[in-house]
Amino acid sequence: MKFKKTMIGLATVAGLVFAAGAHAQDVVIYSGNNTAVIEKAAAILKEKLPNLDVAFVRGKTGALLKRMEAEAKSPLSDVFWTGGFATLGAYKQLLASYDSPGAKGQPANLIGPDNLWAAGNVHVMVIMINERQLKGMTPPKTWSDLFDPKWKGKVVMGDPTRSSSTYAQLYGLFKIFGPEGVKKLAANVINTKSTSSVYKGVSAGEYPVGITMEYSAFQYLDGGQKEIKLVYPTEGTFLSPEGLSIVKGAKHLANAKKVFDVLASAEFQKKLFKQSYRRPAHPGVDVNAMFGLPKMDDIKIIHFDQLQAAADRPDILKQWKKIIKEVR
Repeated sequence: MKFKKTMIGLATVAGLVFAAGAHAQDVVIYSGNNTAVIEKAAAILKEKLPNLDVAFVRGKTGALLKRMEAEAKSPLSDVFWTGGFATLGAYKQLLASYDSPGAKGQPANLIGPDNLWAAGNVHVMVIMINERQLKGMTPPKTWSDLFDPKWKGKVVMGDPTRSSSTYAQLYGLFKIFGPEGVKKLAANVINTKSTSSVYKGVSAGEYPVGITMEYSAFQYLDGGQKEIKLVYPTEGTFLSPEGLSIVKGAKHLANAKKVFDVLASAEFQKKLFKQSYRRPAHPGVDVNAMFGLPKMDDIKIIHFDQLQAAADRPDILKQWKKIIKEVR
């Protein structure tokens, strides 16, 4: 069968995007990635696996995982691509162990317990700045710079109760500064309901400063907005790796492994990075030579246990909600 870049229609789930004409597939991928990224991935898969018929079902990560939970006794998907490690950890009972040759070379901390997932990409948290909107203010170089009251109402951040990447930012800040430091930040930030409104808002000049992901900010800089700058805070920053998994009980297991091997590979991640700026999990891909981004070894990273972060989520969010009530 020839590869077809399609999405198959299933029973309605909020957040899914459908296409007419559902039919048998060689592999079904549930994906929380945006349409542009899926289209780029589909083109690469077509090149690498021309004889496979692959279908994508796109939706919000949480909705897709809930769908997988409902389908657990008879899965309709074969591969899940991608979700934050903390999120995958909460649904690990739905995932199958697979030691993929495509993932060889990924750092050990990016491989899930019992090989339940491998990394699809790694998000680095940065401070995004629109220099035109600083109005003479000295740009921040550290997280703690943002605690200064002069930044009140000038810093935008997502909602950690809705966004796994924003939760990773918050968790890391709790680890460095504790509740008192987070309280100072909370007094200054504007929270938005979606992560996209952070980088879009800074790019459009609505806010001078945003806390976001590297790839989200860099797309504007590479697109020609020279006023956009990325700051990697000197105290250290945090990673939010995203993983891909084989679905437990996958009906097309052999073909699912072939797709997984491609998605996990350095070659695929390098090609996708060229088109979407999502930093590869494989350290051998030279992001500095390709786009001038700092190599991972040149960024001070504060590592934390992603599964512990998932376990701590209820308590961290409870503290955050309490802090927000105190400062607003």
